Amino acid sequence: MTQPLGDGGIVVAAARSDRAVAIDIAREFMDALAHRDLQRAASFLAPDFVMTISGGHRYTRLEDFVSFSATRYASVRKQVTTVEACEASNGVAVYLHGDMQGSWPDGTAFEARFCDRFLLREAKLVELQTWSDAAEHARRNG
Repeated sequence: MTQPLGDGGIVVAAARSDRAVAIDIAREFMDALAHRDLQRAASFLAPDFVMTISGGHRYTRLEDFVSFSATRYASVRKQVTTVEACEASNGVAVYLHGDMQGSWPDGTAFEARFCDRFLLREAKLVELQTWSDAAEHARRNG
């Protein structure tokens, strides 16, 4: 007689890979940041978290990043088109690629490409590097 899975003392479980967990964390962090839920976003960060954005600007506090962003953009929204994750020498790297739309402080609309690279260790964000060609569009249109 065949028994259903789980009967007879068999434990059935499906483990998620470190890469899958890292992708979920990166997406949840970005969602929290997009909604300016800084408390939730900060819950994903390691104590030594560092964010470096285009132009070499570095932040260790999300509040400082948000304040700087308010001077750079009137609004911005990212649409992720590609997600990749791989083992890195010091953790798991997650790459989010896509398009961003928004407006400059003067109200002029823009579109640009972006790439965000997250480094995670022990399910916490240690580093975020982000690049976009928004500055290139600003130079061309400004």
